[in-house]
Amino acid sequence: MDLCKLFGEIMPEETYSVREAARYLGVHRCTIYAYISHPERPLPFSRTEGNVRLRFLGKDLMIFKKVGFPKKGRKRKGSR
Repeated sequence: MDLCKLFGEIMPEETYSVREAARYLGVHRCTIYAYISHPERPLPFSRTEGNVRLRFLGKDLMIFKKVGFPKKGRKRKGSR
């Protein structure tokens, strides 16, 4: 593994796995999947050859972290 990946530095031109993206953003990997399917501001991703694994561009992760994370949580029945 690259030393940059170990210490949390992201290279804009590199691609990263779900695990690496979660570590950089400081969230659980399941939260990454929630960010991908977020209706207002989805986290951009691409798939590897064979359409198997998700990859994230370092530039997109940096922008996503800088702008801020989308709000998450359950909506309560009586709240407006």
